Amino acid sequence: MTRQQTLFAGFMVFALFLGAGNIIFPPMLGFASGEFFSQALIGFLLTAVGLPAVTLIAIAWMGSGEGVTEKLPRWLQLTFWSTLFLTIGPFFNMPRTFSVAYEFTAKPFYGDDLMPFVTLVFAAITLFFALSPSKLMDRVGKLITPCLITIFVVLIVSVYMMPHGTPTDVSARYLESAFASGLSEGYMTMDVLGAIGFGGLVIAIISQRMNADSGSLTREMSKIVVVYASIITALYMAMAWIGSQYGAQVSNGGELLSSYTQWMYGNTGAILLGAIMTLACLTTAIGLSCASAKYFSDNFKFVSYKPAVVTIVAVTTVVANVGLAKLIEITLPLVVVLHPVTISVVALAVFYKHKPFNLMVWGTTVMTAILFGVIDALNILGQMPADLEQAFNQYLPLYQYNAAWIIPTLAVFMGLTALAKLARNVSRSRCAQV
Repeated sequence: MTRQQTLFAGFMVFALFLGAGNIIFPPMLGFASGEFFSQALIGFLLTAVGLPAVTLIAIAWMGSGEGVTEKLPRWLQLTFWSTLFLTIGPFFNMPRTFSVAYEFTAKPFYGDDLMPFVTLVFAAITLFFALSPSKLMDRVGKLITPCLITIFVVLIVSVYMMPHGTPTDVSARYLESAFASGLSEGYMTMDVLGAIGFGGLVIAIISQRMNADSGSLTREMSKIVVVYASIITALYMAMAWIGSQYGAQVSNGGELLSSYTQWMYGNTGAILLGAIMTLACLTTAIGLSCASAKYFSDNFKFVSYKPAVVTIVAVTTVVANVGLAKLIEITLPLVVVLHPVTISVVALAVFYKHKPFNLMVWGTTVMTAILFGVIDALNILGQMPADLEQAFNQYLPLYQYNAAWIIPTLAVFMGLTALAKLARNVSRSRCAQV
C-alpha cells in the first residue's frame, strides 16, 4: 500500500472505532481525576488504545479474523463468531448507535416524535456506505473522518480559548488509584470487541490493494494501527483535557459535553455536538454492518452479502424503535462477558499458532474467562449480592476494576499448560524406555 492509502486506511479504522461511548468516556475522566489527570489518562490510553491496537495486529498475524478460531471444531467457531456479530451488530451495538444519534440530534427539539423517520434516514445512509465495502476506505477514510476531525478541532479550540473553569472535587476512585482507575475506564470502552469484528474487514481492504502473505499483512496492519492509534490518542487526550477545564457539576461525559457546547454556542452548540455524535455513530454502524454481513455471507451458503446488509440494518432499525431499552437490559451482560472471552480467544490463538493445539486447555481457559466475566458483569450491573460483593472486594484481585477475570484465567491457563507439558514429557519418557 502507498503512504496515502495507509493514511486513509488509518483514518477509516479511527472512524470505525470512534463511537459515542468513546467520546463520552474521556471528558468525564478529565473532569473526575483532577490533579491526578496524567496518571489516569496514561492508564486509560493503555487499555482504550493499546488493547484494540494489539488485537488488530494479532488478527493480521493470524492471517484473517476467523484465523483466530481456525483450530477449533467448526460448530464452536460458528457459535463464537455468530454470537459476537449478532451482539455487536443488530442486537445491541448498532441499535444503540441509531438511538444515541437520535438523542443528540432531533430529540432535544422534537422529543420522540421523529424517532421512526430519523432512524430510517440513518439506516439509508448506513446502507449507502455498507453496500459497497470495497469503497469503504474511500468513503469513510477520505470523506467522513476529515469532517469528524474538523468538528473536533473547532470544539477543542473553543475550550482552549474559553475554558469553563476547573473541577473542584476529585472522584474517590482516582484519589485511591488514578492509574488503575484509568486502566479500568479504558477497558470499559470494550473496543477489543470492535477490533476483532473490524479486523477481518480491514484485512480484506488491505488484500484488495496488494497480494499479501501473513508477514506483509502484519506489516501493513502495523502501519495502519500507528495512524489510527496516533489520531485517537490525540483525540482522547484533547477530550479528557476538555473535561479538566469544566467547572460545573455533571454526572456523565455526555452531560458535560452537552452543557459545555450549550454554554459556549447556545443552540448552535447542540447542533455541533449532534454532528459529532451522529458522525461517530454513523461510522460505527457502517463498520459493524459491513463486518457482520461479511461474516454471515462468508460462512453460510444461503446468505449473500447485500441481502445480509439490508437484513442487518432493517433489524437494527426495528430494534432501535421498538425494544432497545429491554434488549439492552437483556444483552448488556452478554456484551460484558464477551469482552474477556474475546481477549482470551485472541491470546490463545496467538499462543497456539506455532504450537500443538490443546482443546482441553483452550476450553477450560475460556470457561474460566466466562465464569469470572459473569462475576464482572454482575458487578458492573450492580446485581452482585452484598455478602459476595464484600468477599470479592477483599479477596478477588481486580474485582473493583471490573477485571476480576484476568488473574484466574491466566492462572488456569498457565497451570494447565504446565501440566499438559509435564504429561507429554512423561509419555515420551515411557515410550523411550519401551
